Amino acid sequence: MVEDIINRAEPAAKKLREHEGEIRVIGQYDADGINATAIMYKILERLDKEFNYEILKQLYEEDVERIAQEEEELLVFVDIGSGQSDLIKEHILTKDKQVIISDHHDPAITAEESENTENLVHLNPHYLGYDGGEAISAAGMTYLLAKAVNTENTDLVHYALIGATGDVQKQEGEFLGLNQQIANEAIEEEMIQRRKGLDLYGRTTKPLQKSLMYTTDPHLDGVSNNESGAIQLVKSAGVEIRQKGSFRTLADLNPDEEKKLIDTMIKHGHPVQELLNNVYTLENGYEIDEFSTIINACGRLGEPRKGVKILLENDLDLAEKISRKYGRKISSSLRYVEDNKQNEEVVYEKQIGVIDGNSSIDEDFIGTVATISMSNGFFDTEVVMGVAQAEKGKVKVSSRAEKAAVENGLNLGEIIDQICEELDGEGGGHNVAAGAKIPQENKEDFIQRLNQEVSEELA
Repeated sequence: MVEDIINRAEPAAKKLREHEGEIRVIGQYDADGINATAIMYKILERLDKEFNYEILKQLYEEDVERIAQEEEELLVFVDIGSGQSDLIKEHILTKDKQVIISDHHDPAITAEESENTENLVHLNPHYLGYDGGEAISAAGMTYLLAKAVNTENTDLVHYALIGATGDVQKQEGEFLGLNQQIANEAIEEEMIQRRKGLDLYGRTTKPLQKSLMYTTDPHLDGVSNNESGAIQLVKSAGVEIRQKGSFRTLADLNPDEEKKLIDTMIKHGHPVQELLNNVYTLENGYEIDEFSTIINACGRLGEPRKGVKILLENDLDLAEKISRKYGRKISSSLRYVEDNKQNEEVVYEKQIGVIDGNSSIDEDFIGTVATISMSNGFFDTEVVMGVAQAEKGKVKVSSRAEKAAVENGLNLGEIIDQICEELDGEGGGHNVAAGAKIPQENKEDFIQRLNQEVSEELA
């Protein structure tokens, strides 16, 4: 129950309320971390605290050492820190600083160690028996901390759901675990709307034919990646594709028109049932999946503070600019994969599908490329990994697993964490998605080990 976490968050809330002096917030650069940072920003602003924030791709030991030297006496880590809690304990808490961690990743220290560590309040669902990979995100944990600070912070609830969506904690249109309770609260507070319908990307912002052609999971024969086929489908349903000179979005259709489109898709043999889900729409008109993608894009484009700005100021003009810029970058990266599909040194599959982006795919986009390549059927494997050149002589690894593989017991986070220990890397993640940074010279060994581990797990 969310009340369990709110109660556990009270010591952290007390620290935030009573602390005098400047506070440093450290967040992670994906959609979940940016939303968690925005929540913490609002908490501290409303408490009239002096604070500043930074957003990192990863929290390495050198970052922990640097942060330990900063002047702030209270450090707040959101969506980052649990996996490095041993390093925080070693480098920061020995400086007699106060630390709050609000995270959902697997913690590096036990609940008992955490509770017995002076000056540390560590909020993590794993300590309460909840799965941080599915049940709640860091934005959700930080939102519940906000409620512990002041019950009037319920107006921040939509940030929790945007963050959870970014961390793939919504499956078949529905939030899981504790997120479901948070979603019900958001609906009651009228911060979000839920209705059953076609759950297509760009439902509220993209032309209808674009939403259809972008649908690749499941694949729609003659429509996916085929704009003219998508237009023909809409016309055959007797649905007007334009209104007052502009293309209509799926959200522009009235219920009868959407039903006509659904019936026509069924007649054409398209797997419509897989697309009929609960659709969550934010107050700003964006469908939550698309908005989460835009916030995530800010981090991937190296502009995470713009994500915070979009959230705090509801800056939809900036959101649209980010969306266009992100789309161009993704298209360029996917063209590289398509152009090299016959090059077995770049794109190949064994037990897992592999995309070696080298320096041609930005490390911040390799995860998205791996996800899209898996969803559009590019590989016949249940696990896809992408690797790309990173800074400081390292390689970025991003891996994704099909839902069926996870249901059969596969946990990518655990596997990658184990491989990293053996190959001098840093990484981990969730059962369905995980990543790592490894030395360049260990790349082939890593790929071989992941192939072997996945093969054994799925045998």
